[in-house]
Amino acid sequence: MLSYTEPAVSVQEADDYANARAWTDWTGENDVKIAALRRAQDWLAQTYNARWADEWENDDAPENVKYAIIIAGRMELVTPGRLSKAKKQGIKSVGAGSARVEYFSSGGATETFADIDGLLAGLIVTQSDTTVVGFAARA
Repeated sequence: MLSYTEPAVSVQEADDYANARAWTDWTGENDVKIAALRRAQDWLAQTYNARWADEWENDDAPENVKYAIIIAGRMELVTPGRLSKAKKQGIKSVGAGSARVEYFSSGGATETFADIDGLLAGLIVTQSDTTVVGFAARA
């Protein structure tokens, strides 16, 4: 699983990946790139750590996971906070009088990233979008 403290990708690995793809927007100081990669890895860990098909240590993250971190890091470098804004929890609330029903969507992200989804397709277990219902009522 991806660590929330140890990087799975180095700036040099990200630079090599970006150079091979002629990304002109992967620029800046190493500290800025490290921060973007850190936010990207945190987002991927939050989004996918519970869904990996196989177990592995952060140091042995599959190449496609590392590439996904770099792609997400690029998004964060170009637009800081981009990933955190993409994840929204779906909550719907319906009520009548003192009775209220809340529906929580477990789907999570309302926005998908085709590059990342494609890279991780064979590495994650698909979750069905189930609904958890909570009731709150006063007698």
